[in-house]
Amino acid sequence: MSQSYIYGYLLFIHIKVCTPDDACRIGKIGELFVYENFGRVPVESVSAGDICAIGETIADKVSGTALPTIKIEEPTVRMSFSINTSPFVGKEGKFVTSRNLRDRLYRELERNLAMKVEDGETADTFLVSGRGTLHLTILIENMRREGYEFMIGPPKVINKTVNGKLLEPYEVCPHALPREPIFFNV
Repeated sequence: MSQSYIYGYLLFIHIKVCTPDDACRIGKIGELFVYENFGRVPVESVSAGDICAIGETIADKVSGTALPTIKIEEPTVRMSFSINTSPFVGKEGKFVTSRNLRDRLYRELERNLAMKVEDGETADTFLVSGRGTLHLTILIENMRREGYEFMIGPPKVINKTVNGKLLEPYEVCPHALPREPIFFNV
């Protein structure tokens, strides 16, 4: 499932569509959803300008080729979320069980495509991966405001090994500065 923006035409449930690869696999749209008031609502059709949830980039076989799929960057930071085991459990939140925490984290995956959630080593621990500490901090603050009470571990960078080399994620941040120095009189 992915979030998509409709660029042209109309989409209906049960119409035959084509995938963007060279083989042009033919499939059928099973469900369409639009977002209204922070919730998903099933609909029969969507038109240009709607944001909906579909399986992948598709096109009508007759009318043209599909747009290239937008690649969502992989998470770079991982944190562990677990239930609160301190003596003060239940003092600041109303959702304190591992089931509440698990349901909320997996519900977040429907809206937050750059996030990944995995079960941890124990039944009450979950590994949440995101694009950075700010990405995860926003989730943590939203959950706290919703009444969830939990503990988090320190952020850890997600390293990958490619062709026997250990790679660490980084981001390029270009700056445009004037050539001449700028001086201020104080």
